[in-house]
Amino acid sequence: MKIFLTHIAILFIFSSSILAQSGSSVKEFEKKLSDYYDQDLIADVISAIGDEQAKIWSWDIGDYSSDSHNDVAFVARYPKERSKICSVYFFIDINGTLTPVHKQARAYVESPLEVGIAIKNGGCHVTSKNEQFNWNITGYQFRQGVFFESDQFSTSRNAGQTIEIHRDNLQRRNKTHVFSTRSEETSYYHHYHDIPVYSTDFIIPYGYHKSIVIDAPEDVIKGAFYWSGPKDASIIIEKSTYDNSNWELGLLIIDDTLIHARCDTCLQDKILIHISDNIPGFIKNVDKDSTKHGIIQTIELNPNSETPYLSFMRISGMETKSLITFHRVSDGYHINAKIPISILSRIDIDKLSKEKISIGCTFEMIDVDNPFRPEEQTRIVDSDYDYNDLGSLGKLTFYPKHTFDGEIHRHYAQQFVQTLQQLGF
Repeated sequence: MKIFLTHIAILFIFSSSILAQSGSSVKEFEKKLSDYYDQDLIADVISAIGDEQAKIWSWDIGDYSSDSHNDVAFVARYPKERSKICSVYFFIDINGTLTPVHKQARAYVESPLEVGIAIKNGGCHVTSKNEQFNWNITGYQFRQGVFFESDQFSTSRNAGQTIEIHRDNLQRRNKTHVFSTRSEETSYYHHYHDIPVYSTDFIIPYGYHKSIVIDAPEDVIKGAFYWSGPKDASIIIEKSTYDNSNWELGLLIIDDTLIHARCDTCLQDKILIHISDNIPGFIKNVDKDSTKHGIIQTIELNPNSETPYLSFMRISGMETKSLITFHRVSDGYHINAKIPISILSRIDIDKLSKEKISIGCTFEMIDVDNPFRPEEQTRIVDSDYDYNDLGSLGKLTFYPKHTFDGEIHRHYAQQFVQTLQQLGF
């Protein structure tokens, strides 16, 4: 069974809404919670519902705040609600008190049973039905006082094919899988990173500020036999920002042995960034990826441990070379590079003030542990990249100032503002 159908099945298997096709009363829900919580904690939940006539259609208990204490989430339907809408409540056990951290509305098509809750793997997943054979699953987490959207799944059908899409908001790993609904034969598959680029003056909120790590076995497209794992070779994107002139990158390259070039034709460790104005993706109505052929420009970052001021950046199609900042650390090396936005022809700073802009982009690490054995080199990429195939590139997404994907809610923000006001700020 395919991954998204499996997720939907899990949501319904573990959701307590299955126990009653007409939903549970508030009193019944209160009784079920008594198996897990003291009455004082339950009273806070019942008070938040606020209507004894409401029905509870789905609920689950588990830890999605990563503090080893059980949290709860549930779906309520109010009799006074005329439209096909449910209310989804998220409660976190904070210092022994069940505290509401978020509430949202979810639409359903035929029955509130279509909106389900499942807490697993440190996240709370909410499923909802858009139409027949079209489902969405959104994952949420609560960390350090912040409630945020961690990932999204969707599955839909079109012309005899099932289309599954997964988007990871934290590590920006994405997958698109298209297969025959009847035979399950794959017609299109693409895994890739969507690397964000934020304005230099934007403080990225918690939940979206993690470094992006490229170190999975599926990222190794060559030399897997010689690759002993992430500590041998991997890429960590620590910084990706822009100003009016440059895209600034900060990379930590994990590499146990750094080989630098001693001649123009010698093998060496390097980082390649393949870019294109075209955006890879799947187009439903033509039953194929959006583009196969076109121009791919390559930015080459060349570190040099013996003579750091000879660490340089080369851009294909340009004769000049620019210096990059390089320094060693115990498990690898850092690279900082400023890449002129002028070479990214699709990135218009003026237009960027209104909407995000994406281009095709794939990071590649070439790890050469033995310069005399070219067949032993390892290549690590952040997409299932096939050279000169635009459809196999990943994405690079520039965001307008103070914007990001998904949703974030800071639980302590209001209390913090009130405290500052009391102190005279």
